[in-house]
Amino acid sequence: MSKEIIHINPEVSLFCQVDNFSDPWLEVPTIIMVHGFAESSLAWYAWVPLLARDYRVIRFDMRGFGQSSPMPTEYTWTMDSLLDDITVVASHFKVDRFHLIGAKSGGSLVLQYAAKNPEKVISIISVTPPVVGAKAVPDWLRQIQEEGVKNWARSTMPGRLGSLASEQEITWWVDHVQGLTPKSTLIGYLQWVPKLDLREEVLKVRCPCLIISTSGNGLRTVESVKEWQSQMQHSSLLVIDGDAWHAAAAYPEQCAIAAIEFLEQ
Repeated sequence: MSKEIIHINPEVSLFCQVDNFSDPWLEVPTIIMVHGFAESSLAWYAWVPLLARDYRVIRFDMRGFGQSSPMPTEYTWTMDSLLDDITVVASHFKVDRFHLIGAKSGGSLVLQYAAKNPEKVISIISVTPPVVGAKAVPDWLRQIQEEGVKNWARSTMPGRLGSLASEQEITWWVDHVQGLTPKSTLIGYLQWVPKLDLREEVLKVRCPCLIISTSGNGLRTVESVKEWQSQMQHSSLLVIDGDAWHAAAAYPEQCAIAAIEFLEQ
């Protein structure tokens, strides 16, 4: 594993990690992984050992999250700046074409990125992506402002990880991932998210695409996902039997194995 900081400008730096467990004489394809809201690259911890045996895996903390620069509450979030960060990461590591894997809002970003940059993206795996801003956003915003980040994280984690999650698992995610997100980043980001509507943009994706959802997703139904996924070219849908709405975290091995099978087609 190698770790690097990419300095975009005096206010924004991105923390990156690279894992490659392949045979050292081989040149393997690259995967760039984009985590979800209120997370960091650590969220992919269970995926990396499986993917990095045959791929060079680059994961980074989105601006505002993890070990990247926190964003002030008044920061103006835009889709373009978030997409540009993916390009910056790819350029820094001298990657012209790559696979993209994203979870939750990161899943939305990789869909949008592929729509706008078809020459760069080989394929996409998008896990439980919202293509329209979540209805729960106003309640989350109020709770974060009134009760703090860790209390909000703990109250939402059972839904994210599902009914099978242990108390130890929930505590780890709160203490090491979600609960560490700067409050200013969360508030600013949540004020931008309701404007999200990618239903037309996802139809512009032309590369092979795997969408992963869950049968009991508390934020969006399988039927609502099929409404837009079925209209995408070269896309397939995998529905995991479970009630977590963060499938990448709740069912990492199942998701990663499905991703590898998809990539090897």
